Amino acid sequence: MNTSTHLFDAVVLVHVTTGFVGLAAFWVPVFARKGGRLHVQAGRVYAYSAYVVTLSAVTAAAGRIVSYMGQGLGLAEDPELYGIAVFLGYLGVVTFANVRQGIRVLATRRAPESLRTPFHEALAWTCIGSSTLVVVLAVAVWSAVSPVLLGLSPVGIVAGSNMLRRMRNPGAEPMGWLYSHLGSMIGGGIAFHTAFAVFGAQRFFSYDLAGPLIMLPWMLPTIIGLPAIAVWTRRYRRQFSRS
Repeated sequence: MNTSTHLFDAVVLVHVTTGFVGLAAFWVPVFARKGGRLHVQAGRVYAYSAYVVTLSAVTAAAGRIVSYMGQGLGLAEDPELYGIAVFLGYLGVVTFANVRQGIRVLATRRAPESLRTPFHEALAWTCIGSSTLVVVLAVAVWSAVSPVLLGLSPVGIVAGSNMLRRMRNPGAEPMGWLYSHLGSMIGGGIAFHTAFAVFGAQRFFSYDLAGPLIMLPWMLPTIIGLPAIAVWTRRYRRQFSRS
């Protein structure tokens, strides 16, 4: 094995290990007392895990694409391999954008106008751009993973658009920072769980899906997560409106 192979394996190992840590840390704030010490500490571990997962995912995706090109394997010959690599990098970007938004709206809740920074705005546009890239790839070079790419591409567009809206209208909604924090952190959790369902779950649980059920691991976290965001946000809106 050459040096580049060892480096790639190390990146994948870091990605998988940190992904499991982040996956576990995601659930602690869900059940812990909101704003309590355990909630804050677990949230910090979750955020740092998301940052590492993003860097390793984008690095691994780029490494895979370079490797395919080096082997003379073009996009037209095996679009599914390229689609999975792009999907991995896309998940990393969406994870980082969501979690970074969740952390930033919390940190700037007393001065919401400070949420808007050049980096944060660039991150929002990167999120939207990565979704657009996924759509273009899925449509231009159709493969078995194209329906999945198209199904999950709106997640990045919605996340990036919400980030821009929050930056351009700071303080427009009472307790808006809380709803954004909640939605963004769960949005990052959707990405974590999608990566686990697609790339990790089958290694721990012996199952074999066929037919339309093959799409289930790709779509299930989004199918569950988006309604969860809506339900929790509505719950807190009602709570604060009564207060």
